[in-house]
Amino acid sequence: MLLSLHYPFAPTPWHWHLSSRCIDSPRRIPFFRFSSSRATHRTRSLRRQSTTEERLRLAVSVAEFGIIEIDYLSGVAVADEKAAVLFGLPANQEVTREEVHRRFHPDDVFDIERKVKQSLEPDGTGEFATQHRVVHPKGEVRWVSVRKRIFFDEVDGKRVPVSGMVAAIDITEQKETEHNIRTGETRLKLAAEVTGFGTYDLDIRSSDCVWSDEIYRIFGIEIGETFTRTAMFDRVHPEDRARYRQLFLSLSGKDAKHSFKLEHRIVRPDGEVRWIINSGLLLFDERHPGSIPERVIGTMQDITDRKLFEQSLQDARDAAEAANRSRGEFLANMSHEIRTPMAAILGHADILRDHLRDPDNLQVVDTIRRNGNFLLGIINDILDLSKIDAGKLEVAKQPVRPDAIVAEVRSLMDVRAAEKKLPLQIEFDGPVPAVIHTDAIRIRQILVNLVGNAIKFTDEGVVRLTVRFDEANSCLQFHVIDTGIGIQSDEIDKLFDPFVQVDNTSTRSFGGTGLGLAICHRLAHALNGQVDVESQYGVGSRFTLSVKVDPDVQLVNPNLALSISADVPHGEIHLDAKVLVVDDRRDIRYLAQHFIERAGGEVVTATNGKEAVEFMETGDADDVDLIVMDMQMPIMDGYDATSELRKRGFELPIIALTANAMNSDRDVCLSVGCTDYTTKPLDSKLLIRMIDRLLTA
Repeated sequence: MLLSLHYPFAPTPWHWHLSSRCIDSPRRIPFFRFSSSRATHRTRSLRRQSTTEERLRLAVSVAEFGIIEIDYLSGVAVADEKAAVLFGLPANQEVTREEVHRRFHPDDVFDIERKVKQSLEPDGTGEFATQHRVVHPKGEVRWVSVRKRIFFDEVDGKRVPVSGMVAAIDITEQKETEHNIRTGETRLKLAAEVTGFGTYDLDIRSSDCVWSDEIYRIFGIEIGETFTRTAMFDRVHPEDRARYRQLFLSLSGKDAKHSFKLEHRIVRPDGEVRWIINSGLLLFDERHPGSIPERVIGTMQDITDRKLFEQSLQDARDAAEAANRSRGEFLANMSHEIRTPMAAILGHADILRDHLRDPDNLQVVDTIRRNGNFLLGIINDILDLSKIDAGKLEVAKQPVRPDAIVAEVRSLMDVRAAEKKLPLQIEFDGPVPAVIHTDAIRIRQILVNLVGNAIKFTDEGVVRLTVRFDEANSCLQFHVIDTGIGIQSDEIDKLFDPFVQVDNTSTRSFGGTGLGLAICHRLAHALNGQVDVESQYGVGSRFTLSVKVDPDVQLVNPNLALSISADVPHGEIHLDAKVLVVDDRRDIRYLAQHFIERAGGEVVTATNGKEAVEFMETGDADDVDLIVMDMQMPIMDGYDATSELRKRGFELPIIALTANAMNSDRDVCLSVGCTDYTTKPLDSKLLIRMIDRLLTA
């Protein structure tokens, strides 16, 4: 449109009289100097072209062009209304050429004046086109596209410029759009360079490819070098080529998916292996639905750093899992190596006590048993804490009555409170849930520890265990309150740290490892609860165990006559059975034999799993009714021995005997064929009840 409007201006100078002002105004701009003989011809020509002028003026108006007419002889210019708006000039008024030039942006002046100078040369073309900025008096900057034509005349025998016309149009929006596009392209290019992101366009039928510069960088190839689709495929890692080939073969079918994503490795020319993610979109011929795709446009991104990070995470995860396995094995070994001799010490102390009558000797044995149990409690605390921290401690939630748990805690702690001549008061602040789903053993362990601490740190006064159900929050609270020494405020934060005691001086009055509260704190969290403390130094302390329970539970009045161990039979059990005891420790074999024979049973022994399997193949094993099998033994352990016996068709009960005390250990024992499970140190009553139950089932 711009060119078609300008060309009509070229043939004759009369076209410069487009402005109505130039035609009708009594004060005309002296555009040309004519001789009197030529004036009449010019006038007739103007009249003949009036219709054409009107049409052209209308076309210019519709095209949004602005026109500036210039008289080079007088040095003045006149802008029409649209040009006046574009250049910030007065409309249809004479201004100097310098005034027009002052509207040019300072950065564009040099280039514009160079082109103007060239166009005014006598032998010049007399026209030029350019784009530049103009600055309005108020500072607004606009972009204009300009085409200028110069007209010459003979003056004193020389070809001189006499007039000119500038046609201009506002292209500010176009320039802003171009700028935004260039900015976006620049940002995309920078992003591609930073993230290792490249683009490609692949013609599936011809295999012609268009790669961005980043693709060349990803593949380690000189930019601009010939890089065909086949050459790119040759750079795919040999172990990934089958997947890559399968993907691109699938793109050629009619049922091809519209997009894909594939992670694979490439091998650069220098041998370096890099990971990339190749994402693509298939383009189909819209005129032929169901046809095969024509092109693939997509991106490739270097994800080597991410892959290396993922691999480092996997290595760290593998190392952590190996460490956990090692820790679990260590715990199992520690449990076995410590608890087994403790079982022998406590068991033989019980046997010795049965043979003694002298009060002094009985006191000595009781001292052995009491300190042995104390040492066993410390060992159990250390193992419990290690299991919790290693994530090995499991909780077994079952329905249980909370008042039955409290009854057992009172039964266990009454003796200890009586030794210090302290009353142990049990109080219920209203009804409690009839049943809660929790691990009763762990709840009892927490309460025994809290009540034990209260008794230990209280010399006079009272220890109370108060139970309250917070119905609004569905929370069961156990408050252990004492009138003991209390805790200073700056020491409370240390209470739940392992191996830390508030009284940590060399003259401390109270023993212990400092593990109890740490274990309580962790166990409470495992049970979806928490332990809180309030204390005033010299007055006493309150420890609160809070456990979440199911909403809308049935409430009952508490009954301390209940017992969790209600299934424990009363009275002596008489065994009429032959039992094979298998253990590599002579002391454990002796203890088990003593307990079973004291209950009336008969015992045969073996020192490892291989002996047990061989013995059960002999005729002497025909009357064996049950096996007590240690799990950790040399030559053949209890797991392999039990599995082998089951393979050979033995169906008699097998009790697993182990120093490990986690639910997962029990599950392993049962999975290899054991019937039941008990732990060391041996509990004689528990062992005899278990044997009796299995034989009478």
